[in-house]
Amino acid sequence: MRIHGGDRKAKLDFSSNINPLAPPESVYRVLRICLESKVLEMYPDYRYEELRKAISKFYKCDEENVIPTNGAHEAINLAIIALNPKRIVVVEPSYGEYEDLSRTLGIEYTPLLYRRRDNEFYLELEDFEEFCNDRDTLIVVTNPSNPLGIYIDKQVLLNKLSRCRARVLIDEAYTELCSTCPIEIGFSTPENVVIVRSMTKWLGLPGLRLGFLYTSSRELLNRIDILRQPWNVNSLAECLAIEFFNRFENDVKKFIEISRKFIDEERGRVSQELRNLGFKVFRSVTNFILVEIPNGLNVVDMLRREGVAVRSCSSFKGLGPDFIRIAIRKREENDILIKLLREVYRV
Repeated sequence: MRIHGGDRKAKLDFSSNINPLAPPESVYRVLRICLESKVLEMYPDYRYEELRKAISKFYKCDEENVIPTNGAHEAINLAIIALNPKRIVVVEPSYGEYEDLSRTLGIEYTPLLYRRRDNEFYLELEDFEEFCNDRDTLIVVTNPSNPLGIYIDKQVLLNKLSRCRARVLIDEAYTELCSTCPIEIGFSTPENVVIVRSMTKWLGLPGLRLGFLYTSSRELLNRIDILRQPWNVNSLAECLAIEFFNRFENDVKKFIEISRKFIDEERGRVSQELRNLGFKVFRSVTNFILVEIPNGLNVVDMLRREGVAVRSCSSFKGLGPDFIRIAIRKREENDILIKLLREVYRV
């Protein structure tokens, strides 16, 4: 059974990792422009030439290597089906979809767990060696990690994995909301590496599905182009991205910078408040934090009764019922969560 963050019934939802400052006001100006130009009465461009050009210009990468997708999940599914590996090795904890898809497609699934030392999770790159030389293996790394919130230097990761015969999928869905991550993809991605990005998380538009896949492998690009549904990105999402990146590029960059600064400051404040309550708070560089709380499932239920949702991590490999993931929201909303927790723990 699929388990996701996001609770539409909650008054305050800390279970969904959306940019707390999003969406930028200019998004709605662009959407009005798109609607007034009657894009909903037209098919999108099947090849998405203008969309690929706008994405590549903003992310500093080759437009021929971009495939726009209906969110990051479609990109992940397309990549796995097109690569058709015999085994998938996923750095865990991570999304449960990888294991679900592997089971459905009859692919061997192997978790590779982050190690833990005191209040820190970390990954030894040497742990990849066992799987690195098998071309029928797909190695999956979410970077920054969800739900851990930690980031492995991209160049260090690529230097290691580009020497592998195995194929590699790097899910970078939270890059724009990560204080230490490079936004640009660049022009030198190794041929055995696939990069997946989401544009709806940092724009704060999860209802308008938009992401993309990037690879320099012509063979893989051709396979995915055949596999993807015609017009997989709707005309409104296509128009929004084209107009937003082309008309407001400087505003977009400034918005990401402001978002990162706010998230950094608020994440530090919230983390300290939670430590003051006696909780274990793990280091994070993005817009959510992992917390270890005694009787974590009871805390999740208590907060739900108050109309506040947080993400239980009981379904994540290597974690368990005492772990919860908390998204960073606006300051006053974060204060409500802290107040509720303080009342429960009588601090």
